[in-house]
Amino acid sequence: MVDFMLSELGTNNIQAITTEVEGESTQVFQKYTMEKVEEIADGKNMVCHKVNYPYAVHYCHVGGRRKTFMVSMIGVDGIKVKALSVCHQDTSFWTPKGLPFVVLNVMPGTTPICHFFPSDQIVIFPSKKAIN
Repeated sequence: MVDFMLSELGTNNIQAITTEVEGESTQVFQKYTMEKVEEIADGKNMVCHKVNYPYAVHYCHVGGRRKTFMVSMIGVDGIKVKALSVCHQDTSFWTPKGLPFVVLNVMPGTTPICHFFPSDQIVIFPSKKAIN
């Protein structure tokens, strides 16, 4: 998996991040207030989705230009979340019948499509930090 990441991203200087949650919430769904949005990567990245399996297995892929953000939020119950969000910049080749376009009432290629990641998914991207 590591060799695949390094070859696809074209560097061995990478960062891996995921959504961070402080504590446990008693609420399944709740409203959040965004406190800070920080762009952490612009360009190629790799996303790894957890696969339902008896041990740790992830499905990793690359695909198109993306912007990656860390969004600091606080829930109505006081729980703090640093949520990972990825915005797909070019959706022109996506199907117009896809869920994002139906829900948002937009057409492919007209606007970036962004979504949050749960804490069991990982985004890997080339690091801006120098290797010592």
